[in-house]
Amino acid sequence: MSDQDTLTESQNAPTLLTLHAAKGLEFPVVIIVGLDEGLLPHQRSYDDPEEMAEERRLFYVGITRARDRLILVRAMRRRQSGTAMASEPSRFLQAIPPALGEGEFGFRRTRQEAVYDRQTRWDPRSATAQRQPAFRTGMRIRHPAFGEGLVIESKIENDDETVSIAFAGAGFKRLSASLARLELLDNETDDPAA
Repeated sequence: MSDQDTLTESQNAPTLLTLHAAKGLEFPVVIIVGLDEGLLPHQRSYDDPEEMAEERRLFYVGITRARDRLILVRAMRRRQSGTAMASEPSRFLQAIPPALGEGEFGFRRTRQEAVYDRQTRWDPRSATAQRQPAFRTGMRIRHPAFGEGLVIESKIENDDETVSIAFAGAGFKRLSASLARLELLDNETDDPAA
């Protein structure tokens, strides 16, 4: 006897089920979490084709339980053995046509994943090549949320540029250039001697 055996149509509450227990049931909205390699499919099924086929069947059971809406969730990073590690999307997501999905779907990497990967990866070639900041002290910029500002300092940190900016309305901010969407304004100086 389990919770799903006592479900009634009149209950308006979320129900937490395993994929095994979902067989034969149907819901208006289904959310499947853990669509990461090692979880679904589980890492124990990697070496056994029959186990992998069973994992795929279970995933199919889960996605076909949704009447109106299906939400598939995966993690960018997972904590394993006390260490946060980047996770890979489940191979089962690759079989779903991208036209059926909305938002970040399948194997496309999000901007956060790309930045995290770049900041946590050591590349000996980048260690020898000194990258120069794109922004310099005194440059005028515009930020979509903070408005116009003046660059106070800019430096390369962890293979990304960190820009310190004094904004007229928002005060002092330290931003990552790869994420901040900074627009360079006309930076010709008013000083005729320059």
